[in-house]
Parts: sequence; C-alpha cells; structure tokens
Amino acid sequence: MSRVEDEQAAAAEPGEEEEDGDHEEEDEEKDGEKDGEDEEKDGEDEDMDDDEEDDKPAPAAIDKKGRGRPAKGVAKDGGAMKEKGERTASVQSRSGLTFPIHRFAKQLKRGGYAKRIAVAGSVYLTSVIEYVTAEILELAGNAAKDQKKNRIIPRHIQLAIRSDEELNKYMQNVTICGGGVIPNIHSVLLPRKVGLGKDADTAPMSQEF
Repeated sequence: MSRVEDEQAAAAEPGEEEEDGDHEEEDEEKDGEKDGEDEEKDGEDEDMDDDEEDDKPAPAAIDKKGRGRPAKGVAKDGGAMKEKGERTASVQSRSGLTFPIHRFAKQLKRGGYAKRIAVAGSVYLTSVIEYVTAEILELAGNAAKDQKKNRIIPRHIQLAIRSDEELNKYMQNVTICGGGVIPNIHSVLLPRKVGLGKDADTAPMSQEF
C-alpha cells in the first residue's frame, strides 16, 4: 500500500506544479499590466507638467546688479505683445498744428540750408507761420466786418497789416497786390482855418508869389 500511495502522490505532484505555474503566470501578467498602466499614467503626468511649463511666461533674467529684466519676446506691460497693426501717433497729430509739417520739412531739405535738418526745426517753423497767418486773418476778418462784407479781399488784408504796429514793421517792405493804399492826407494839404480876430484877414490867402 505504501508503494501505491507513493506512486499516486508522485503522479499528483506534476499536476499541482502545473497549476501553480499557471497561477504564477497569471499573477505575472496582472503585475505587468499594472506596471504598464502606472508607466502610462506617469508619462501623462510628465506631459501635463511639460505643457504647464510651456504655458508659463519665461522668467525674468537677472543681471549683475540683481535687477530683473524681461525676457526676449515678452512685453513689459503684463507679458502681452503689441499688435502689428498698432502704430505710434504721427508728428502732425502730436503737434496739434493745422499746417502740414512734412511739406515744410521737404522744402527746408530742398533749399539746402544745412546738411541735416531736425524734425523740431520743421515743427517750429510750421508753428510760427501758422501763428502769423492766424493773426493776419483775424485782423482782416475784423476789417471786412467793419465794411459789412462777408468775404476777405486783399484790401482787407492791407488794412489789417498796416493798422497793426508790429505787423506793419515786420512787413514794411512787402507789397500786397490789389491791396491799395492807406487813406491818409498830409496836414499841409488841408485848407487852413480862417481866424475870427481883428488881425485875421477875411479874404482867403492868395497863392500868388
């Protein structure tokens, strides 16, 4: 009986070993699947971290003195870059003048007064000419209003310039076409007044010599 039992036990041992091997293989497959899932999760987490780092603005570079400077490509005002269509205001709009500055600058360059001409020079010249023109037109408008006219003619400009002391001195050598002359009669040409005293002559003075 002992031999038979030993033979049966020996025959039963390989089957049990095979079952144990099958269980071990299943456990290994499950462990491998779990490891693969963990690796995939780790890879996804790393990708998310990389995307977050890309979205964050570049840190400010620190110079030798410890002051922070914005990185290249990042604007100072909150990190937003300016639009390409956005432009700065022109010199004409900033000056607030009506006369064209670029035309005066062009004529100054064409005149050859100097090798280089600053922008401020053309702005200054434009403002002076605009001021003198406004003064003359204001006085000419008053002269036209005094004559009950709605339109300014050269005669009104002539009267406006000659009636003002500073403008008359400034434009003393200027002749205005169609302006006429200032109404003026010399005192010598006026008739003399006849006196009422005893010594006064009743008859007008003779022009004979």
